[in-house]
Amino acid sequence: MNYNCLIIDDEIELSKMTQEYFEMFEVSCATVSTADECLEFLKENTADVFLLDINLGNESGFTLCKQLRAEYDTPILFISARQSDDDVLVALNIGGDDYIKKPYTLSVLLAKVKVQTT
Repeated sequence: MNYNCLIIDDEIELSKMTQEYFEMFEVSCATVSTADECLEFLKENTADVFLLDINLGNESGFTLCKQLRAEYDTPILFISARQSDDDVLVALNIGGDDYIKKPYTLSVLLAKVKVQTT
């Protein structure tokens, strides 16, 4: 199945809230909470954009970004509570297309996703 957006974030409650908001605006969305779940999900599904957190429990979103970028041209928007310019630069230099700092505004995040999916 194809989704407009795949959220990869270990903050499950935030992911579900974001998913519900997106779906109110007809943006189909799925959520996973680990890198392994993401890779399994992508074996049978596709997404038009990835929303990727840097901190995925014991895993790194940076590492997952490199893996995704090696296989997919899908836009990757980092969503992270990490605020340092160094994190932003790393994210963009390894293949991220944007970096949105948490806490984010759902309406702004939705607009950024819609730009990538149209």
